[in-house]
Amino acid sequence: MRLDAVCDIIMGQAPAGDEYNDKGEGLPLLAGAGDFKSGRPVAKKFTRVVTKQCVEGDLVIGIRASIGDMVVADRPYCLGRGVAVIRPKAKEVVPRYLWHWMASVRPALEQKAKGATFKQVNRADIGELRLSVPTRQEQLRIAAILDQAEELRAKRRAAIALLDKLPQALFLKMFGDPVSNPMCWNTKTVDSLCKLVRGSSPRPQGDSRYFGGPVPRLMIADITRDGLNVTPRIDSLTLEGAKKSRPVPAGTVAMAVSGNIGLVSKLTVDACIHDGFVAFTELDDGSVSADFLLHYLNSAKALHDRNMAGAIFINIKTDDIKALQILVPHLSLQNEFLKRVSALASVRTTHQMAVDEADALIASLQDGAFGNGGI
Repeated sequence: MRLDAVCDIIMGQAPAGDEYNDKGEGLPLLAGAGDFKSGRPVAKKFTRVVTKQCVEGDLVIGIRASIGDMVVADRPYCLGRGVAVIRPKAKEVVPRYLWHWMASVRPALEQKAKGATFKQVNRADIGELRLSVPTRQEQLRIAAILDQAEELRAKRRAAIALLDKLPQALFLKMFGDPVSNPMCWNTKTVDSLCKLVRGSSPRPQGDSRYFGGPVPRLMIADITRDGLNVTPRIDSLTLEGAKKSRPVPAGTVAMAVSGNIGLVSKLTVDACIHDGFVAFTELDDGSVSADFLLHYLNSAKALHDRNMAGAIFINIKTDDIKALQILVPHLSLQNEFLKRVSALASVRTTHQMAVDEADALIASLQDGAFGNGGI
């Protein structure tokens, strides 16, 4: 059946801009999928004037930018133009069954998106999706199976999120605050430990003589995707373009100096860095290892972000980085720390493999439930 035959589809409509407030007056506003976090609604603004709204239990879906992201409303919200509500008209559609089915058709919905500035789907795009509606008992059975698979995957992801925090906690336990140095470790400036080089970019941007070749070029999104050990995949340069950029070898620590300032990673392959990065080259590995430097800088960045104190990673300049004091504990202690971090990484790999297996399981179950296979 067409989705709009069995569900009401309510498109959001933003109130006038001067009606918003951050004082908690009126209803919280879900403007778009940016107000969803970890599967929950997290409104940033409130509005006294309500145009369209949802009720507790409604399925709210992002319809622009991050199309297909979903949350279940835990209270009434005002709906902005970036979201829509899909609400069963009668008991013939079980809400959790609808949730899992919407997750399975997300790629099809994304393909319907149109727009020059940003992609968006409309009411007709959503309504013409075709939903199989078995008996209520069968819907409940299918939803229960998929709920169990989702719960398993969520637990694995939560374990990974915890493991990602442990290296920083271990660093603090072994070495203390990397900035205030309460344990009074020996320190050296970046300038005395390595050669700091600024990235460079060919001009003009996008010129086929320089861009699109075999040489990977590091981007911020590569780091946010991969974490501390990064393999650039998003952008690349030709050999001629690389000559106009800054090539650095695999194993080099790089740090962002624009955008997400202070974000660090270590390159797993030879690559180029653009002018939004600096690289720590020719490192004195008799004093500090590249991996220890990586974790030192990452811990300092995390503490700064958590406390929002100090100016280490605000409007940072090359000379500021050169003057940074780096803790230099004995290499045996550095190696002990890195050995423990490696053990954590091994556990994380196991959990990531389990998440990948859960992804495959859920995809298979969705195909069986909503395709022709059956579960």
